[in-house]
Amino acid sequence: MRQLAAQLGGRDSRSNDLLRHVDPDGAEYFTVKATGQSGMSHSGLARFLGVPRQRVSKWVKRVQEANRAENSLPNCLKPFAGWDLVLTGYFDIEGRNILTDGFCAAMIEYYASYSKQVNKESQVKAQQTLDLIKHLGMRFFIHKKTGWKSSDRSSCPVETNFELEFEAHRVRLSVREILRLEEYPELKSAITEYGQKHHCLCPKLFSDTHDAMNKLLQGLKAREIREQNKLSRNVSLRDHYDTRPLMDYSAISRLTANQIRYQEKHPVEAVRIAFELLLPKHTPQSVPIIENVYRADKRLRNVGNQRRLKVGVQLSLFTDDLAINPQLL
Repeated sequence: MRQLAAQLGGRDSRSNDLLRHVDPDGAEYFTVKATGQSGMSHSGLARFLGVPRQRVSKWVKRVQEANRAENSLPNCLKPFAGWDLVLTGYFDIEGRNILTDGFCAAMIEYYASYSKQVNKESQVKAQQTLDLIKHLGMRFFIHKKTGWKSSDRSSCPVETNFELEFEAHRVRLSVREILRLEEYPELKSAITEYGQKHHCLCPKLFSDTHDAMNKLLQGLKAREIREQNKLSRNVSLRDHYDTRPLMDYSAISRLTANQIRYQEKHPVEAVRIAFELLLPKHTPQSVPIIENVYRADKRLRNVGNQRRLKVGVQLSLFTDDLAINPQLL
């Protein structure tokens, strides 16, 4: 035990298998270096929620022992009934199992929205974090804490490479769809409302807003980014960004829309304020251009179909109507 504690010691630390971060209040986060799977310790989650560790342990036991079909769990915890809620084979410095990120998010939602057995300060913290988690996802919230990046992956067996690639792609595609279907229309409508109210609605207002975003994040306008990467004018740059840049654009888009709509800020000024709130110490740098996300989706699904036919089984990764194990989310 002491050897493990020494191995993981410090507020931010690394071991052969795990990255660890501890907040000043004692909330403790872990990420598996090889896969990016993340979670929190029992005591760390308890400190975060402002409740005794025993209360978290009781919830873990109750959820694990609950009947999957019929149970009296709160709605946010029902999807985890009967499942193993830990990162198998990984432990905190006290030798306890590490709770999966998905279950931790559900516990935060419970204490933010349902429970009355928590002080107001902790509940406000849970509510604020819940808003961020709903936007970024719990796993990426913890990645921000532990500093995990895809380059931290250790060498993996060949047979797991495809699963890891597809898992990373699935997250990237989800973020891109959120940005395309939710954040962009939200920002567009906010700019439209501002332009109509102040009699300055024109295409340049939209382009200036997005150029301000690109300049702050990358130091270049969209036209310059396309020219630098030899992309045509019709190409959507965000289709070629990886997950983290998409998350940054998504968060800034939402914050910008809020500044325009609720603070009556000019769209370009709103971008600047949003940027200072989200990335105050960011230095502009080019975002790598990678394979188009929709082309990658088609390629990976074709590979998955070939693998399925080869081994003669139905891979759960590609079964749309299969019940999803929340431990994998």
